[in-house]
Amino acid sequence: MKILTLISGGDVGGAKTHVLSLLAALSKKIGVTMVCFMESEFTEDARRMGIDTRIMPGNNLPATAKQLAELIRREGFDIIHSHGSRGNFMAWMLRKCDLPLLSTVHSDPKLDYMGRPAAGLLFGSMNRFALRRLDFFTGVSDSMTELLISRGFPADRIFTIYNGVDLDSPPPKLTRAQFLAQAGIPAEEGAVYAGIAARLNPVKDIATLIRGFAKAREKVPALRLLIAGDGQQEGELKALAESLGVKELVHFLGWVEDTDSFYAALDINTLTSLSETFPYALTEGARQHKATVSSRVGGVPMLIDHGISGYLFPPGDSDALADCLARLAGDKGLRERFAEALYEKVKKNFSLAATVETQLSIYDAVRRRHARRALKRDTVAVCGAYGRGNAGDEA
Repeated sequence: MKILTLISGGDVGGAKTHVLSLLAALSKKIGVTMVCFMESEFTEDARRMGIDTRIMPGNNLPATAKQLAELIRREGFDIIHSHGSRGNFMAWMLRKCDLPLLSTVHSDPKLDYMGRPAAGLLFGSMNRFALRRLDFFTGVSDSMTELLISRGFPADRIFTIYNGVDLDSPPPKLTRAQFLAQAGIPAEEGAVYAGIAARLNPVKDIATLIRGFAKAREKVPALRLLIAGDGQQEGELKALAESLGVKELVHFLGWVEDTDSFYAALDINTLTSLSETFPYALTEGARQHKATVSSRVGGVPMLIDHGISGYLFPPGDSDALADCLARLAGDKGLRERFAEALYEKVKKNFSLAATVETQLSIYDAVRRRHARRALKRDTVAVCGAYGRGNAGDEA
């Protein structure tokens, strides 16, 4: 089996982790070629991971589609698998190649460009147009699959796959002390570090995290907050921290490449998003045995059992978040129990190996269904031609 994967190449965060880790593992079992439309850290990481990566840059979409069609004819593929607006639109442009078109939907298409209206008008519109015209879809959680169905996508052509984490990855490069020192954060004996790794944009709702942190710290003065990420809200979030009197206790680290060391430096991993599917930020934290607090969104309740393997709170509710943070920050034993319970659940249900097997089964199902549709189409065409021929003879 040979798969042609189409993705912009500028992806970061969970989508990047999902695509690259999955493709690297799949490459050991089947033929995988990934085409990106720009050079970036994404493509550099892909090559380092042994993924066959091709670049087709430029904004001339018909010319790129022609290049892709020639690649398909020359090398032969069984499925076109797309991700994101650029990948989905290019897949639609290749519909005449008569290959099944499968798209993985990583997030709510209506919220992908939240806070960026100009980009949403262009790329969001392209994505919604293309998605409606593709053949098969994969939601990265049951909640995403349900969302697609609720918006009229055909239920019999949607699959579900959960992001899988590689629990056999090497240990973090840095200890907590080394990571904090590298980030210029003074070491404080007895400090309890909560943190989040996320883009600083409205859908991640970091403002609620800062407000919740400020309230929790009133109960647990040892609490500190680390924020790994960059984005358009950085200035206003720093201003919010200053207005709440916690400027010196909230550390904005910018973009952090070594996320394993970041999570290892935490006592409490947090997620405050208004919308998610099945965020890698939680499974990556679980891999480092971290207690977790998350907004109750998307597929997160499939991962975290409230009060057993972590805490969940209503999105946007800083008071509920503050209560969760204060409880965990003040009870090391509770943090350890939650951390181990979450690790065991990830190990049992959300490993990379399980995700690879799920993806292979999806590819098999897509090929079989596409073949049946093609056979049915050809049969109808032959029967129609035969009928027209008989009518002509009678005339």
